[in-house]
Amino acid sequence: RSLISRLPFPYLKKIAALAWRAEQKDTRPPDNCEKMADVEKLSDRLWLAVFSFLSVEELGRCSSVCRRWEKIIRNDQDGVLWKPLYLRVVPAEGKKSASARACLKDSYRALLRSWYYRWGSHSHNMHTNGDPYLMYRKPVAQSSDAARTVRGFSSGQHSWKVKWPSNPGSEAVLGVATESAKLQCEGYKPLLGSDCNGWGWHLGKNKLIHDGEFRGDYPCRGTHGTKLGGFKPSSNWITVTLDMDHGILSFERGDTFLGVAFDRMPTSEPLYPCISAVYGNSEISLVYIGPPLLG
Repeated sequence: RSLISRLPFPYLKKIAALAWRAEQKDTRPPDNCEKMADVEKLSDRLWLAVFSFLSVEELGRCSSVCRRWEKIIRNDQDGVLWKPLYLRVVPAEGKKSASARACLKDSYRALLRSWYYRWGSHSHNMHTNGDPYLMYRKPVAQSSDAARTVRGFSSGQHSWKVKWPSNPGSEAVLGVATESAKLQCEGYKPLLGSDCNGWGWHLGKNKLIHDGEFRGDYPCRGTHGTKLGGFKPSSNWITVTLDMDHGILSFERGDTFLGVAFDRMPTSEPLYPCISAVYGNSEISLVYIGPPLLG
């Protein structure tokens, strides 16, 4: 079938055909222009113009039509396609986020993608304070509080960056959880990983925790065979990588890969990027990056 017959939206067929006629300087009457148009020869530049009429969901459908369209949509380096979408979808507070800009620079495709995995559900003792990528914990005593992203993952490989720019506190945990994981409890405890719904790295004790039990030291050894020290707030982000196809969770600190934290994790339900904290005035940034850079 021709490409124009494979367009998933009827109105897009007319737009593509008219774009082809304009590029070819075709002055014939527009009747049945869809049948006359040889849109297979439409330039990448004009395809971008055609695709600019679509939503994110519609672009996903077009990406699966053929390799050429997938490449055109993915490799829009000049922001012709992704910048208008980003400006249209992301509200003002998302555009102003210093955290997202620090990780993703001015890649509008990456900035738009990260918006769909911003902070979401959280304890009533937490709030985003005007920046959807920065979670703030109020100075509340005798409470353990958690937060997770708007969306979780059911398949594929994903990575995101997390940063505690201040003291993380005695019970800070970073990892993943199901939607059933608790977001608040009384007292001071490592909330993430306190039941079967969470898997985390306890940043204060450098231990892994799941189902209420510590599962050994993490990271076990540094790059030169020595045990790495405790977590120290710095300018380095922690990169979290989740492989939902194989149930593997791992971490990086700066440029150092810290090893696999959990494997053979159950993947029967979506897992969400998640943190828990007890320290008042903690500010935790989270920015979704996308598929990890392997190797």
